[in-house]
Amino acid sequence: MSPQSTPAKVQQARLRRANGSAVTACPMCMGANDAEAYRLSRIQAEGWNAAHRIAARTFDRLDGTTHIESLNPYKSDPERTRWSIGFTSALAY
Repeated sequence: MSPQSTPAKVQQARLRRANGSAVTACPMCMGANDAEAYRLSRIQAEGWNAAHRIAARTFDRLDGTTHIESLNPYKSDPERTRWSIGFTSALAY
């Protein structure tokens, strides 16, 4: 009889920045630029989610950027732009 082999431990790959430091999704653990990028990615996700909440029949009545922009809750850039990117990218699916 052969002894049972123990399963190898598999570690999840960790992303690294160019300087070798670990990339993390925790906003409190990030630098200022990383935290801003994370915040903007969440705003883009809000736009994506907003597009998916709208009924399919409503999409036919959207007149391009005019009506879509009226749905955007952000008043200034870069937030307004990122929300729009999320919204329009959701329409592609």
